[in-house]
Amino acid sequence: MSAIVIASLTSMVSAEGALWPFDVVNAADGNAEITPYTGLEKAEKPWHICVLFPHMKDSYWVGVNYGIVDQARTLGVKATIFEAGGYTEAAKQVSQYNDCLALGVDAIVIAAISEAGLAKSMSEGKEKGIVQVGVINPMSEVADARIFANYDDAAEAGAKFLTELVGDTPMRMVHFPGPQGSGWAEASTEGVERGIEGSSIELLEAKYGDTGKSIQLQLVEDALQAYDDVNIVYGTAVTAEVAAQALEEAGNDDAIVAAYYSNEGMVDLVRSGVVTATVTESPVMEARIAMDMAVRILEGQDHLSNLRPSMTVVTKDNIDGLDLSRAFAPADWDPVYSVE
Repeated sequence: MSAIVIASLTSMVSAEGALWPFDVVNAADGNAEITPYTGLEKAEKPWHICVLFPHMKDSYWVGVNYGIVDQARTLGVKATIFEAGGYTEAAKQVSQYNDCLALGVDAIVIAAISEAGLAKSMSEGKEKGIVQVGVINPMSEVADARIFANYDDAAEAGAKFLTELVGDTPMRMVHFPGPQGSGWAEASTEGVERGIEGSSIELLEAKYGDTGKSIQLQLVEDALQAYDDVNIVYGTAVTAEVAAQALEEAGNDDAIVAAYYSNEGMVDLVRSGVVTATVTESPVMEARIAMDMAVRILEGQDHLSNLRPSMTVVTKDNIDGLDLSRAFAPADWDPVYSVE
């Protein structure tokens, strides 16, 4: 089990307009040392960086797109961005990786649907001297550098908050981790199990599925039909967005809704109290750092290679003190797929 590093409220607040520094966890050699990270002002040349996303279905990934694109523009590098269309599209992402190779890019930033599925292509990329950086989704040392949250730790942090919230009151939870086979979804279930161990919360089931809204809504509806007296709906940000509709239809007005990561939809839902808590790892900053690491490697500069973002449990009580620009895209942002 890795150490859980929860950022203090003050560490999540930056001066207006100031991106850097941003606290990361240097996880090299199994450590958990908090390190302030400052991005480069400009790249030495207009490198061509390819970026692979699982999908662009929700505001979480739209925020990651914003971080990638805005950082590419800041650095003065070219970016070509692909999205596969969902976590069921591992084969398409492999094809898109090969498209990146065909473009002759200098680096590929990868939010992997399946690292195992990409293994052969990534080996070919390595042989060609392509710099490879993993972002958001877990990746092993096959990549030259990587930054991603430990979703078991994020889920554990949120689960522990819930155990403290409910105290000794017996509660029945269904967890909605995300797509089976992604790695991070399974990790979140492990985190939940650790977080509620010895508490009054009973985990009834972990229901896996793609993070599209219609699929998550169906999963919640199925769980409410299968189990009596569900007190806690805990899972992905998309789950938390759609849970209120399912709970209302089921006549369940008292259940707690919480998420182990955040998207933009969480902001108003947490402020209104519809969602009790969520966890953020500031994915916009993860994306910025991934681009920065790729450029540092390309230019032979000193760089960190194994980073985790610090995490914050967000509630109605602290949300207005957070710098949300580190987590979400501007409200009027539309996904961009090319930076020249």
